[in-house]
Amino acid sequence: MSDLEKLFDSHTHNFDTKNRGIVQVTLSSRENLPFYFSFGVHPEESTVDLAEIEDLCNKFIQKPGFLAIGEIGLDNRYASLDKQEEIFVFQLKLAAKFNKPVILHCVNSWDRCRFLHEKNAPETMLIYHGFNKASITESVLDYPNSIISIGESVLTNQQLQSSLAHIPDTRLLIETDTGKGELIDTYRLVAEIKKLSLQALTELLNQNAKRIFKYE
Repeated sequence: MSDLEKLFDSHTHNFDTKNRGIVQVTLSSRENLPFYFSFGVHPEESTVDLAEIEDLCNKFIQKPGFLAIGEIGLDNRYASLDKQEEIFVFQLKLAAKFNKPVILHCVNSWDRCRFLHEKNAPETMLIYHGFNKASITESVLDYPNSIISIGESVLTNQQLQSSLAHIPDTRLLIETDTGKGELIDTYRLVAEIKKLSLQALTELLNQNAKRIFKYE
């Protein structure tokens, strides 16, 4: 295994990634499944067939690489908030049914996302992906089933860099999402801020991933 393959990417849209990580599968990219993947309907997609989502999850659950439901959530930049909630709740219930963690897309709606998760899938882990809003770090960490996944925005977001010190090691993941940067650059900065060696951080995040996503 190469050094890059040792790095765990908790959420990426890059099907050609050289890192070990969870690739986002959508309704339009459901063929040729990656080794590890998540599946979910983004809040931007307000017109979907809920039965089709469930049918695909029933199909994917047979694959050992199906590790999470997501990204799903709420985003107040898009219309149809009622429809967003309906789709989000439906997928939360699927996460509970299949015992899968949730990769959360959340924009200006943390309190509502938390409420709906706590009501519909409280036993599942909630991974706040692409986390970049340092001002709500404490609020997110107050929810015991939450995990914070940091992307390349930490490279330039000084407030987020400062908040990293308050994120417990066991509740941290790192991702690339749709970014163009290299995962290793985010790992190096987080290791520096956390005062860990790159190897120690890599081992730590691999342990977190195995605990959260239950993969071998």
